[in-house]
Amino acid sequence: MRVGGLERLHKITFSTPSMLSSLITLVIIIIVGHRFVDLLKFAIFSIGLAISMPILKVRFDLKKFTFFLTFIMFVVVMINAISRLLRTDPIAGIFVSFVLMTVLYFTSESGLIKVGVFSFLNSLPISPSPKIVIGVVMGLIFIIIINRNLDGFNLRRYFKGFLLSWLTNDPRFFEAVLKERFVEFGGWVKCIEFGRARLITTSFHPGPLRNVGGARLVCEINSMDNTFYIHSPTNHALNPVSYEEVKKILGSIDCNGERVLPMKPYEVEGKRYLIRVFPFDKVKLMFIIGKECIDDLPFDLNVDEAMIIDSHSAYCKDFEPDLKELRYLIREGLKVESEPCNLKYAFKKFEVETKSMCGVAVLLLDYGEKHAIVIFDGNNVDLKFRMEIEDFCERNGFKATVASTDNHSKTGISTKFIYLPVGSDERDRVIFDILRECFKLKLEDCEVRYSKREVFARVVGDSFCNFISYVDKICIKISFSYISLLILSFLLSIKSVI
Repeated sequence: MRVGGLERLHKITFSTPSMLSSLITLVIIIIVGHRFVDLLKFAIFSIGLAISMPILKVRFDLKKFTFFLTFIMFVVVMINAISRLLRTDPIAGIFVSFVLMTVLYFTSESGLIKVGVFSFLNSLPISPSPKIVIGVVMGLIFIIIINRNLDGFNLRRYFKGFLLSWLTNDPRFFEAVLKERFVEFGGWVKCIEFGRARLITTSFHPGPLRNVGGARLVCEINSMDNTFYIHSPTNHALNPVSYEEVKKILGSIDCNGERVLPMKPYEVEGKRYLIRVFPFDKVKLMFIIGKECIDDLPFDLNVDEAMIIDSHSAYCKDFEPDLKELRYLIREGLKVESEPCNLKYAFKKFEVETKSMCGVAVLLLDYGEKHAIVIFDGNNVDLKFRMEIEDFCERNGFKATVASTDNHSKTGISTKFIYLPVGSDERDRVIFDILRECFKLKLEDCEVRYSKREVFARVVGDSFCNFISYVDKICIKISFSYISLLILSFLLSIKSVI
């Protein structure tokens, strides 16, 4: 999904300064602009707003409330100052009621009528005039503008659900939107077990973001003993709509599978991709590695004869897969015959919390030649960082296969960035200490088992992805509409034309 516009809108919407910065700014505004505002009326406004927020169930913390007051105070001072310069009678309440109507509606659990009444009443201390209803009506106009439906999804409910989930960290608001139109999907869970170490992949995608829907899938799997998630070819259309669906998938995990015999690893290589194959007599574990770029790959690349892994280990902003090359390489990889061999292993996982990841697992495999499978619990990997890990492992006698889980639990956490690929945070370099520790582990003989279990779960479907793409295209237009109405309410506040 292309979400560049949504990312910009996210940064604009949620980028608020610290509470201390807002308080200092508020004090400066009061000192400089006290001649242009009645401080007693503004105090009454502030108290009334503070009282009404819990009644409306507005999901503002103290930081956002302080910033909001500072913003209102600044604009009211500006309106009154300009009006005095132009010798007009200001009605700043028009602007205030418009802002209250729109902001309180989208950040509260209340409906239009209730928000409209409180927006009008709270604006009265600023401007005790019935004309402030103009601002409420303008706010209603904006809400109507974005009350559009596309493929069963409503734009207004989408924004409200997203904002509430972001403000509260409660996924139920956004999941309610996802549940409005879902697709029942018959997928699977695959598990390959090396001794006591288990690698699990599913046909479902771990998204869309933070703790919403399937985004908790990775963390739940990684919380199991000696278990780590790896990412199959799948995309956002297969995001589970809620945590209930995630629990269905988790309940289908069964690693007590059929014993498979190890065979010597090999590679098949193309222009843009390399596939590293760890074969067994009845199934092949295949890692798709992007030479320069890789991201979500289509679900239909999965095959019954293999456990295919989309490594997500070469981050780029725009990714268009070469499906012709990938299908050719997978076919060729399945044809190669390999020799049986003995296998030893060691496995260890680490909880590592940085801006880009939640943990890392290292699986060492000794076939006579040594391999290190390094799996980051994060959303993709910086290519230069991956190459540095590969060089480090090679110097220590191991061929590295680097992958990430494509975990979306950190997506949308910060307004400075939507997410960072692994390697972007200096603390990610702890991986080299981790690898040094792992290289000292004693490798043991192991029995390998493989299993595949069917599972049905509700997913968002292609229609939701199309809807998100539509939102991404028009979100800047929506922002322009809002800013236009904001400016109009400002001008009307300086001198009402009615």
